[in-house]
Formats: sequence, structure tokens, C-alpha cells
Amino acid sequence: MRGALLLTGVLMMAGAGCHTGTAASGPARPQGFEGQTLPLLASPALRLTVAGRLGTQAVPVVLDVARPLSLVSKGCFTGELPPPEGTVRAPEPAGGFRSWPVVRLPTFSVGPVASPIRTAGLSGEKACAVTLGADVLEPYALTVDPLRREVTFTASRAREAYAAEAAVSDAAREVYVVELSREPQGDWPLLAARVKQGEAELTGPFVLGSREPFSRLAVGPAEAQGMQPLETAANLPARTFAVDAVEVANGVGVSPLVVEAAGRWDSPSSLGRLGPDVWGRFTATLDAKGGALVLRRPRVSSVVAPAPAAAAPSGEASAPPPASSERQQCASPSGTFSEEACYGLYVRHEPDGSVSVSGAVYRDLPEGGRLHLELVGADGQRLETGCGVGLSFPSTSRGLTTQHRLPWASLAQTLPACRAALATATGFKLALFEEGRQPECPTACAFVTEAASRRTVCECQPTPLGEGVGLPSRASHSREPPKEERELEPEDPK
Repeated sequence: MRGALLLTGVLMMAGAGCHTGTAASGPARPQGFEGQTLPLLASPALRLTVAGRLGTQAVPVVLDVARPLSLVSKGCFTGELPPPEGTVRAPEPAGGFRSWPVVRLPTFSVGPVASPIRTAGLSGEKACAVTLGADVLEPYALTVDPLRREVTFTASRAREAYAAEAAVSDAAREVYVVELSREPQGDWPLLAARVKQGEAELTGPFVLGSREPFSRLAVGPAEAQGMQPLETAANLPARTFAVDAVEVANGVGVSPLVVEAAGRWDSPSSLGRLGPDVWGRFTATLDAKGGALVLRRPRVSSVVAPAPAAAAPSGEASAPPPASSERQQCASPSGTFSEEACYGLYVRHEPDGSVSVSGAVYRDLPEGGRLHLELVGADGQRLETGCGVGLSFPSTSRGLTTQHRLPWASLAQTLPACRAALATATGFKLALFEEGRQPECPTACAFVTEAASRRTVCECQPTPLGEGVGLPSRASHSREPPKEERELEPEDPK
């Protein structure tokens, strides 16, 4: 197999829940988040959502560093809504203001932490969710590990402290400290970024976003610089841009990328939002109060490797020597470089008894790539099931991660025998890396192949074009995304 690499690694298992801090209940619950590490809810795309409880029900809790006010949705209440205790008018990152009724919350906790808030703004969303805004998060720096899918809370520090740490030589990691400023009216964090599309460039301030997985680009300023949105059917407004790169410093960012087109972005202070699809390519520390976005990733080095020799047909002269090609190697935590260190796997047991698998590739993937996995049984031995499983990545720059439950729910209808086989696994190990994406999988995906039928099915990350829709050319048509993957800004209460 061209470009295949046999991988040996340690199987990493983690129990769900908080990994640091005091495990407590009742009055012993900690009152603040400092020192806590919380698992993010399992999701193919990187979302800053953790588990919480509101009254007696489990609720998703969204961490939104750009929202001034914490919110609770109408969907969290059955029967009559709690009476408002007042109204708060707050600015919006996209421009303008919204008014929110303020309601008292039932008993609320996030992981092991008793929430410091007793009231929140009431949004009109039908699905139940609580959003923690800057009124709760400002004292903390949030460090997001995209492979482990965890967020760690520490006390905010000055940007100079991060810069001093970054200045110390680290043989294993690149560290970048990006300056954050504060929006003068709404006080949310801003950072400078450059967006490239062909010869067109747009550079300016963007809101640092953590609520939604996708970045957004204001249509007016982008088109004024000559950028072209993807064409849409039925004369729909521009919905996405396919850009060549989004960078927060020279060579520090993502390429290529599909970003949302923000037709209604009236803010005079920003050009859009920079989301986890950009900063989530790194282990990232978001410290709005300290004015720093710290990005860390393994160092890479390039080695020249000869291409496989081409045999000359019988009776003909020998084929010319093959051209050499560059391949990237990555630094391990000890600082030694190898190709094996370019691939990461993290396996976690979820509270519902399922197993989630996160994979990462820390080198560039000009042709895409596949991480093949081995199933492991309760005795720690490899399981032979007749079903191949792995993670597929598209052509992209380094740092992409994806997370999937194995097996995922719909596999019961598409490949029921493989679904049953995967359900017997207690873990997974890295087995093989192969150049080139899985043909059936257009984005970052998990795939399962049934050996008997040779059928392959995928569960893929969503994009702004919809679930599992790959990177199109700028001349191709886009389509309406499914409702659940559209912009999920909190709705005004009705």
C-alpha cells in the first residue's frame, strides 16, 4: 500500500467526568471552576459544550466567551415559564442589541461545580441548553485539548506571562501567543486574522467565538475585497465562502476552509467570527481577560524520502530514477521526531456506556489520509470481527481532529452485523496510517467496512454546507444545510 505506515501506540482509556478537582456532591461541591477539567460532550466537530444539571434534568452547557450574558432556553422549562425578574438589554457580536427577560434558575450545576449564577437571560430556543457567558467565564482561562476533547479552567493571567513561557525553548511544541483586544461596547474578545481567497485578502479584527464550530465572514467586507461566495441555487443569499486560508499569524491557521457567510453582520468593530474550526487545530488557551489566545502544536520537520521505484517493461531501458518527496515528521513529547508521532488517538468511555474515539493528524495531508484502528476486547486482545474501522481525513493542513462514538447509532440500520461486532469492543488501538482519504467519506469521518460485502459507511463531521459535505470548488453549487446545523444563535424570547 503506497504511503502506508504501521503504527504502534499505547491505548488510552479515560473514564467520563471531571479528571481533576474534588469529586463532591451536596454542600461539598466546589463553587468555582478553577482547577477543574471537564470532558466535552462527544461530537464529530469540536464544540465547547459540557454536561450540566438544571433541577433534575441533564442539560448541555455551552461555553460562550463572546456572549456578555448567561442564558437559559425556554426548552428547559415544562409548563409555565418562571416569571421574569427584570429585563437586560445586551449588545450582540454581529451588531445591535437584544433584550432578554431575566429568570431565576432551578438548582444548577456544571460537572462537579455548583454554579455561581442564580439567574440568567431567557432565550427562545426550543431545545434545552444553558449558555455560560462572560459574566461567569471572565475570571478563567479555558484550555481546550482537541484530541482528548477536554476543557481545563485556570485563573486568568496577563498576556506577558504567556509570552514569557512561550519564549522558553521547547523541543516538542510550537507555541504562539496571539494578542486579544476587547470590543469597546460589548467587551468580547477580538483578534486580528487574515483570510485569503486567490489573489484577494481580507485582514482585520474577528470575534473570538466558542459557541459554534464554524467561523463566519461578513459578506459585505469580503465581497468588497473581491472574494466570491459559493453559488447558491434558487437565488438564495450567499451562505458560504470557500477560502484558501485563514491565518492568525504567518503560516498559523487552516487551509483550505469553508466558512459561513454572514449577510447580517452589522458590527463596525469586526469582520466576523473565528471559531474552533481554526483555533481548534491547536491545543488552545482562551484567556479573554488576560488578552491572550495561546496556540500549541507539535513541531514538525521535513525529511526527503524517495518515491517507490517504477519497474521498466520487459525489453525496455530502465526507468528513470524516481523523484524524491518530502514527508513531515512530528515531535513526540520527549522531542524526538518520527512519523508515528504525527497521529494521535484517544479513547473514552462515555456515561451512557458507549465508547468514543478521537483522532488527530499533526502533519499536513496533501492527499488526505486514513487511520486504521484495531478493536480490543475486555481481555486486552485484538478482536477479529470481519469489519474494518478507522478515521478518514480530507486534504487539509495539520491539526485536524474528529471524534465519534463507535458504533454510532445509525450503523444498526446500515451495517447491523458490524454494529454488533463493534459493540463488543472495549477499546481501540492505532494500527495503520495510509495516504489518501476514504472515497466514501468527504470530510473528517469515521468509517466501517464490512469485509463480506465490501460495503463502507461513514459518519462525518458537519460543515457549513451540511453534514459530511466536502470542500467544493468556488464554482460549484451549495445547498441548504439541515436545520440543526445552521447558525444556532440564541433566539429572542417570543
